[in-house]
Amino acid sequence: MSSKKQRDGAYHVPLALRVGGAFMALAVALLVFTVIAVFGDGWMAPFAVTPRVLVILVAAMILGAFATIRRDQAASRTQVISLVVAVALIIFARLLPSEPLYVMAQYWLPMYAVFAFLCALVIRRSLIPKG
Repeated sequence: MSSKKQRDGAYHVPLALRVGGAFMALAVALLVFTVIAVFGDGWMAPFAVTPRVLVILVAAMILGAFATIRRDQAASRTQVISLVVAVALIIFARLLPSEPLYVMAQYWLPMYAVFAFLCALVIRRSLIPKG
């Protein structure tokens, strides 16, 4: 299930681990948006999905896909570039309009977060050797 060290000292991270990390980060970001919405707007207030929210969710997924997974693993060029892209997306999100693309009920946020978490678990579980 873990990454494998290649001859040049770099680690090869399986695609399923990266996708699972992206879904896990998406789940955490959706839960953070849920907490912010509950404390900022009140319980069961409508949640407006704006371009800013969507870009921040994409940045969280990029960060989750390329996060360091081992303590002895040094940051690779790919990880540094992905971190820079995620930070640039968050800065870019501040420049986007805050007009809602659509409005949904607040309870959908934690439901989507649970669904993303389950997807992450299923995808990561596919890496466990059968036998």
